[in-house]
Amino acid sequence: MSLRKVASPRVVNIADLRSIAERRLPKVVFDYLDGGAEGEITLRENCRAFETITFRPRQAVALGKCDLRTTVLGTEISFPAMLAPVGYSRMMHPGGEVAAARAAGEAGTGYVLSTISGHKLENVKAACSGPVWFQLYLVGGRDVAETAIARARQAGFAALTITIDTPVAGLRERDPRNGMKQLLAGSLFAKLPFVPQVLARPGWLAGFLLDGGLPKLENIVVPGEGPMPLVDVTSALSRSAVCWDDLRWIRKSWTGPIVIKGVLTADDARRAVDEGAAAIVVSNHGGRQLDVQPRRPATGRRIRNHPSAAGNRRRCKRSNRDFARWRRPSGH
Repeated sequence: MSLRKVASPRVVNIADLRSIAERRLPKVVFDYLDGGAEGEITLRENCRAFETITFRPRQAVALGKCDLRTTVLGTEISFPAMLAPVGYSRMMHPGGEVAAARAAGEAGTGYVLSTISGHKLENVKAACSGPVWFQLYLVGGRDVAETAIARARQAGFAALTITIDTPVAGLRERDPRNGMKQLLAGSLFAKLPFVPQVLARPGWLAGFLLDGGLPKLENIVVPGEGPMPLVDVTSALSRSAVCWDDLRWIRKSWTGPIVIKGVLTADDARRAVDEGAAAIVVSNHGGRQLDVQPRRPATGRRIRNHPSAAGNRRRCKRSNRDFARWRRPSGH
């Protein structure tokens, strides 16, 4: 991207955006976005792993227009990266998932919507001019998930992403230190020690209150109760682990491409393809789910070079060229 296209001279890279977010958000919200599980060893290793990747330039050649376009699941995007699912985005900004999806479309790439989102999936799909995938948790049970899948299919989502690495909620140590549980559901007395961090960010607080306060999860609709309150998710997630057997009924509900997210071994990559996956996402959940896991770039290379990889490619219903492009670890 040319610097001339950057809207603000304060923002020329991702680190600048992180600094702005840290200044704008209450600590409890920023640390939820920025932190990882337990000692955050995996989170730090993820960053270091990408820093070890270097270019091998070939000099003294004519340089035409750079073209980073590629194809993912039959859809062309402008460069080989998509916006990964981020839960609770509406807590960070009232526009939340709708704003992120719109930005992805304007950049010519795709967006993956988290089940744990504050905006209706129909509104998110309408906002994005690029491909939109729906990331599925089984929060609320099979009936709730089937309803969400049907809504995603009707809204025109291009693929279904199933996250398999959340058998329990991640132990993110920053959350209890910042009073996440108390601020979301505690008594007034329990909230008091953590209120100053919220009052210190009046801009965020004004937007939060004008947006209606704590959002409900519009895509987890419990029969007879309506959208699930945000505070119920942690306990519900611990009861909704995805197993390989679940893919059978999911496949009956969803006839489009299925992407399996959270794969860290060649065995699971092969199992995913055997179960009908069109693609996998090599991911340790950004180091947010379980600490001391393999780094993504190194894991991606091991999976790619495993003897079963050739068989996986033959079973996938796409060209070897598309598979080679997609299998590069580009997000979580």
